[in-house]
Amino acid sequence: MNIFPLTPMMATLCGFAIFIGTLDSALAQSNPVTKSVPKVIIKERVLWLVEDKLENIDLLTKNSAETSTASYIENLIIQQLKKSYQYDVRIVRMTAPRLMRTLKSKENICLANRLDSAERRKYSLFSDPQSFYLTHKLYRFNAKSPLPKHLFNAEGEIKDLASVFQSLPTHIMGIAQDVSFGKFLDQQIKQINPANIYYRGGTQRVRALGSMLYKSRVNFVLALPVDITPNEAQKPLIEQYTIAGAPPYLIAHFNCSKSELGQRVIHDINKILAKVYQTEDYYQAHKKWFSAKQLTGLQHFLAENYAEKQYITPAK
Repeated sequence: MNIFPLTPMMATLCGFAIFIGTLDSALAQSNPVTKSVPKVIIKERVLWLVEDKLENIDLLTKNSAETSTASYIENLIIQQLKKSYQYDVRIVRMTAPRLMRTLKSKENICLANRLDSAERRKYSLFSDPQSFYLTHKLYRFNAKSPLPKHLFNAEGEIKDLASVFQSLPTHIMGIAQDVSFGKFLDQQIKQINPANIYYRGGTQRVRALGSMLYKSRVNFVLALPVDITPNEAQKPLIEQYTIAGAPPYLIAHFNCSKSELGQRVIHDINKILAKVYQTEDYYQAHKKWFSAKQLTGLQHFLAENYAEKQYITPAK
């Protein structure tokens, strides 16, 4: 094997080549090629519970203020939360008793159209008002004789519910099962003999109670005016009575688990609601269910009790 001696120039060139190679390697290690990696956004799952009843079947199609006050606003909030990069909102339908158990036991639950109460605040959180209703009335249909005068106060209101059934011990009042009527009326209902109450549950309970009233299967129904929708022939035969001392309006709220996630969702719902309150649609959603006089009364009530906000005002 022939070995040629390196000349001084050849040695210099070899050393320079080694130096350049080492430098390139060092630069490659200190400045790696940066590849564009898409950012993965992990949304937190929120289970949005909807009571499995007839009125909620097409909830997510309620995209007009003319459809239903509560359902329209609920759908609007759901759609806005879905657009957020934070939440993966899943609709889950279940019965009213299961709604309560699930809200108490899980940390990622929300639902709508709920009455705020001290008892429920022990295990859940409430939003600002979702919507407003005229409070529950006592309804009677096609009665053969007027109610006894001693049942009424000077303003023409029923003095208390229990006295009605003490005077009419064979009469039956139909009410929705697994529903809170608010602290005042819940206490009144407890004073009534259970034999005078028929509780209606199931997926069609709201319509069923109306039907039972019109067919004289019950003598009275305690319900929200928005849930009593007689036809033209039935309207003249319907009587409705206010219960003395009952709050004039029922205020519905969004309700979420009492957890860190639930608190964030409620915070974001309130931000959305603050904008919704100022829209013409929010006004129209309520206007449909109130007479002009009733709507004026509601606006005065809100101005007196919620002066810091304007909820139901026509958009200018």
